[in-house]
Amino acid sequence: MTAPVIAATQNTMDTEQWTISFVMPRGSTIAKLPNPNDSKVHLIALPMQDCVAISFRGRATKRLSENKESELRAYALKENLSLSSETRICRFDPPFKPGFIQYNEIVIPIADRSDRAS
Repeated sequence: MTAPVIAATQNTMDTEQWTISFVMPRGSTIAKLPNPNDSKVHLIALPMQDCVAISFRGRATKRLSENKESELRAYALKENLSLSSETRICRFDPPFKPGFIQYNEIVIPIADRSDRAS
């Protein structure tokens, strides 16, 4: 298992879209990774981004994740940071690890200048 496994949600007016991502080891390139055997799986390299993050212990339930996201967005607002509408839940432990010791993070990209309201 790679760590973290990232579940990202992008909320628009009428839909909620989810993307699952895997972080590959340092030195990996798309050319060195095996080809997916499912046509719905796409390998892409993502550019570096500035983000805000908050870590927490426990099973990343919807309720706990939403609470941590709200806490992080409130902090960013206080610090005058404009954030993307995308929220990422990063899970670092396998699902069979006891929930109370699982380590997770909520990560939200800082909005690009083009994403910010003028």
